[in-house]
Amino acid sequence: MPAQHNTPMPMTPDMLADRWHCSAETVRNLVKSGDLRGFRVGRMIRIPWDAVEEYECQGSQSDDCAAGSASTGQTRTPESGGAISLRHARERRPKRKAATDT
Repeated sequence: MPAQHNTPMPMTPDMLADRWHCSAETVRNLVKSGDLRGFRVGRMIRIPWDAVEEYECQGSQSDDCAAGSASTGQTRTPESGGAISLRHARERRPKRKAATDT
């Protein structure tokens, strides 16, 4: 029988965006900027659960974060003593194609 592990599968940007109530592009930008630890599998981005918990606990001094307990997946409220601060990415505009003389 193969050994089982309790580590949950890494999250996709879409899954994390649903959890944090933001866009998947915001999550991708956090990974790209290095604010959120993630890795690539080909062209796909994956975010390990421990990286999600680390990011959610940044700036929070709650007992849950200090003890390193697993996240419950519930949305944080001001009463819980923690908040997730996300910023929107700038709107991208298509690049102009170089004019060619024929």
